[in-house]
Amino acid sequence: MNLKSVDLNLLVAFDALVSERNVTRAADKLGVTQSALSHALRRLRATFSDPLLTRGPNGMEPTDLALELVQPIRAVLSEVHSIMTTRVAFDPATTTRTFSLSMSDAMSIEVLPAIVRRLRKSAPNVDLVVTTAGPRSTCSRIVDDEVDLAVGVFPERPSDICSRELFRDTIVCVADRHHPKLRRGRMDETSYLACPHVTVAPNLDSGVQIDDIMAAMGLDRRVMATVSHYIAVPGLVRGTDLVAHTRRRLIGLLRDSADLVAFPIPVPVRVPDLSFVQMWHRRYDRDSGHRWLRDLVRAAIAEA
Repeated sequence: MNLKSVDLNLLVAFDALVSERNVTRAADKLGVTQSALSHALRRLRATFSDPLLTRGPNGMEPTDLALELVQPIRAVLSEVHSIMTTRVAFDPATTTRTFSLSMSDAMSIEVLPAIVRRLRKSAPNVDLVVTTAGPRSTCSRIVDDEVDLAVGVFPERPSDICSRELFRDTIVCVADRHHPKLRRGRMDETSYLACPHVTVAPNLDSGVQIDDIMAAMGLDRRVMATVSHYIAVPGLVRGTDLVAHTRRRLIGLLRDSADLVAFPIPVPVRVPDLSFVQMWHRRYDRDSGHRWLRDLVRAAIAEA
């Protein structure tokens, strides 16, 4: 194939079509007309001698060849983006760029205010779109260029995603300070297991799974409530006989935290710390604006 005949925009169109699996949505994503994208799809099919996308019960389905092409084409686009943005000047005081962040509800309470304060001072025209998703979904959204930067705990990350640790936190037990089984602000294993518990489901707040640790050790307990976020835990145990686990940093951020007691989880095994990172696709690794955002987030979290 003569590379002079290859239009790079066709690869951009291919990536959008495979991601959206719908011509209208892909056209909206690229800011082009539906007819223009349909024309691009015809050219792609002719270039690769394959239908690439066919109609199915759930929309347009990629062919086997299209699935094989996804990662190589995204790698090419990532490298081109990196080359084109390496030396592009970025002025935070004047830019009107919009960045998309992904973080849990707890992180939005914990660190987002400090990020926004810094943005308002140094980049008043920058806009943020903040969303929440589970770890696997967040990684997929970064790969699909739906999220610029994610902050949280991500035990598994694809090879084309970059990351940098921001801070560590500890999982602790929390109970009402008037809990009848507390002794000098602590609770032994027998008392702890005898209490009704609140636990956090692993869908959004991820990392150390106390339930898995308990099951591996053969420890049995009654889970009275399962919630989606660590941020919900303190309010549930306050004024009750429940015990739960949550992140230590969150307790001090909440009102009426003086009514709570935090103490180490009384099990005969060390519970590992949670490593919080910021995560981005390598296509933005050398992007000057993206580097600025990462530095700002790191400084804001250090402040918070």
